[in-house]
Amino acid sequence: MVLDGEGSEIDWSVGYDPPAEKFQDSLAKMVAGDGTYKALASAYAKNPKDVATVFKVARKWSERYDEAKAAEKYKEVIALDPQGKAGTYTQEYYKITVPYTEFAEFSLATGSLSGQKPDVAPVKTFIAKYPKSKLVKQAYQRMSGYYSYSAPKEEAAKFFPEYAAIYPNDPMVLFSWLSRIVRDKEPLDKGAELAAKIEEMTDFNPSASINNLLAQFYILKGDKAKSEELYGKSFMEGQISSLGYSLASYASFWLGQNANQDSAVSMAETALKLQPDNSYFLSQAANAYVKTGKDDKALAIYGPAFARKSAADGSALYSYAGFWARQGKNLNDALAAAKKATELMPTAYYIWSTLSLVHEKMNNIPEAIKAEEKAIELAPDQVKENYKKQLEKLKGAPAKK
Repeated sequence: MVLDGEGSEIDWSVGYDPPAEKFQDSLAKMVAGDGTYKALASAYAKNPKDVATVFKVARKWSERYDEAKAAEKYKEVIALDPQGKAGTYTQEYYKITVPYTEFAEFSLATGSLSGQKPDVAPVKTFIAKYPKSKLVKQAYQRMSGYYSYSAPKEEAAKFFPEYAAIYPNDPMVLFSWLSRIVRDKEPLDKGAELAAKIEEMTDFNPSASINNLLAQFYILKGDKAKSEELYGKSFMEGQISSLGYSLASYASFWLGQNANQDSAVSMAETALKLQPDNSYFLSQAANAYVKTGKDDKALAIYGPAFARKSAADGSALYSYAGFWARQGKNLNDALAAAKKATELMPTAYYIWSTLSLVHEKMNNIPEAIKAEEKAIELAPDQVKENYKKQLEKLKGAPAKK
């Protein structure tokens, strides 16, 4: 809450979401008086019939979860502009824009679902009045919360089939239905049908919250093995790995753009914290350090000590040698790693090509040519041509060491 020198309220912000800079900007706007509650209250006092001002005051109270004061202002909006022609409101989270009046009616209707005696009738009335509104799906979502946790079993049994028929391809709709079945512990046959559909819909990108519910259902059904499959150790390890690769991909993208570098380095470091022994994450963190001029940090995590630790792992040594060859740094150790990798995996043509690259970076062209010729000898036909082009390039280079 921001107060002025008199102790009266200028504005407020409930809750916090990163990044800190965005939050700080919102505080700066408050101090500057940009769209604050105090400014709106002053404008309202001067012209209480300006619909935009009344609506913005309503939103301020709603953001503070003072639904009674918000409802009072929403009712004023509807009374002032019953046809909904005075202006529009953009709901940022959902990226939708609707008239002030329509959103005011939606807010009053969905507000009836809270309190000691929830009432779904106003929400149904809103849907009937605005069947094509962009807010209809949210209206159903709000009702699903009521039917999932508060409504009598018989009422829920009528609502969810209707809800699922309208949005048959939304796994979260089926999720809300299944959550009610888990609470009631019946009907299990319908629950099994829903669980199978949800699993199929989310298989490409499983969600922890969804799989948690699926696990609860299968435990209820007595199928502990299925519960373990969906929400056991392997699932969570997969989530960690997936997050790590997403973070590494983000870091690689922005480092390639020469932008957001602090964030890129931070995300690469976070991926490495998730799986410290993952050589790919090590290389990505090292790349982030090299790109930002921190070679010493790169060598500390992905330098000679790593190569010694990986002395029996040909794939790791191959990746290591290739990384430093592309950087044009740490080449002596990269050469040793590439040679060792060819000893461990002598028929891996791509390792010979990497050995050639290291020699090239060290200006040892005769050795680079020999290694590339070996790569061509071992390579499958579909990649030989690329290696032959590289060989021709090497043969045209000055033979110096």
